[in-house]
Amino acid sequence: MVYSYRLPTCGQGVRLEGGNRVTKVIVEPDESFESALKRFKKQCEKAGLLSEFKKRQHYEKPSVRRKRKALAARKKAKRRERMSD
Repeated sequence: MVYSYRLPTCGQGVRLEGGNRVTKVIVEPDESFESALKRFKKQCEKAGLLSEFKKRQHYEKPSVRRKRKALAARKKAKRRERMSD
C-alpha cells in the first residue's frame, strides 16, 4: 500500500520553490498504520510541505514578498555579524 501527497499548485504555470514535491510512504505488510502515518508526517515536515502550504493559503503580492525577503536578509546579516565578533 502506498500513501502519497502532492502539494497542490495554485494554477497553471505556478512553480513551487524546489520543484514539484511528492511525499510517498510505502507501507510494509507487517507495519502498523500508526507507524506509517508517523513516517509520512516526518517526511512531510522534512520536505517543508506544511510551511509551503501555509504560505500559499493567501496570495502575497510580489512587492510584499520582496519586502519580507529583504527584511529576512537584513536580519540574517545582522545575526551573522554578531556571531563573527
